[in-house]
Amino acid sequence: MITFKLKDDTAETQEVTATTRDILNWERTTKGKSFGGLMDNQEIGDFYKIAFFAAKRTIGFAGTQQEFEQRYDLEFEVEEEADPTPAVP
Repeated sequence: MITFKLKDDTAETQEVTATTRDILNWERTTKGKSFGGLMDNQEIGDFYKIAFFAAKRTIGFAGTQQEFEQRYDLEFEVEEEADPTPAVP
């Protein structure tokens, strides 16, 4: 759903993809947050938390969220699903 490039100060880059499991984990641990709100507000702190969950799950990042934020810069694109509503002719 969201692919993150994690770039540290040595310019080493790793890529992780946050899936619905990571987004669900973010929603459950962050009061008042929802995926719809994420798309509307796009606050960088929310993306960092989601990337942190994805990095723990996929590459085994073992540090704290604060350590993650201090270690990596993020580059990302949000893959939005196509609108299922047919166009009106």
